[in-house]
Amino acid sequence: MRDSSSDFFIFIIYSERRVFVRILLQLPEGIKSKALRIVQKLEKEGDEVVVSCSPCYGACDVALEEARRCDADRIIQYGHSEFPVRSSIPVEFVEYRTPVKFRAVLSKAVKELGGYERIGIVTTVQHIGQIGEIKKFLEGKGKKVFIGKHGKKAKYDGQILGCDWGSIKDIENTVDCFIFFGGGVFHALGGALATEKPLLAVDPFSRSVRWMSEERTKELRRRKGALLAAVGAKNFGIICSTKPGQFNFKKALYLKKLLEEGGRKACILVCNELNFESLNNLLEFDCFVNTACPRIAEDYARSRKPILGVDEIKKIIKK
Repeated sequence: MRDSSSDFFIFIIYSERRVFVRILLQLPEGIKSKALRIVQKLEKEGDEVVVSCSPCYGACDVALEEARRCDADRIIQYGHSEFPVRSSIPVEFVEYRTPVKFRAVLSKAVKELGGYERIGIVTTVQHIGQIGEIKKFLEGKGKKVFIGKHGKKAKYDGQILGCDWGSIKDIENTVDCFIFFGGGVFHALGGALATEKPLLAVDPFSRSVRWMSEERTKELRRRKGALLAAVGAKNFGIICSTKPGQFNFKKALYLKKLLEEGGRKACILVCNELNFESLNNLLEFDCFVNTACPRIAEDYARSRKPILGVDEIKKIIKK
């Protein structure tokens, strides 16, 4: 359906509800300003609505415990596409789309692309509805444009998530470079790290275009430094999130066993939302291992100790 009083579109994933229920409503930060409007719309249908005011970092971040405590019958999460998350309470994902004007900023991008002819396009669910138009526009400028098959966690071809780069990997060997179309740095940097091909970030909101090479180099250098700093570590804290889409307790147990078999000490640290102040108070640990959102390590400046991903810690164990 479309909210005629604003400039955004809402796409309901599941069929219309017929039974009045209590709903736990989740909104990411960018949509929290519309909370009351959405609540009133749902309550007009006869449902009772409770709003989660906790941060919502993605489709993996379903407020299951809040819903349980409120005795909610259903969780509705706005802003994200369907995600393979285990939940004892039914979850509806309501997509958020923002149609934007793109011709001017893409014209700037075409100039930046120079001699690159085979272009891969990736974006977020916010702009996935326009990816066909973007492809057609670039083809009109003489480019050969490719849209990759989505991975296991994303829903649409060309869509990327903080933990799913399938749309990049699928066409990485076919294209000369990539365009990420969308706002912010989070997905642009993640996309740049997922491939060795150049990636051009095209932001329709700031109308800016920039290659992500420098940011990629900086992050890879940081990861290498963290890996080297962790080689001599003896005490490891294994971070395990209880968020339904990030819960990897079996993996945490497995890593603990591997570390201990290698003569190191390890402890599993359980949390719902990672608080770096609390993490920094765990002074006995030399290094942390992240089994939750793979992008947590990018907040390395907030941690006193190195934070490694699962693949990186396996390299340490092998050494």
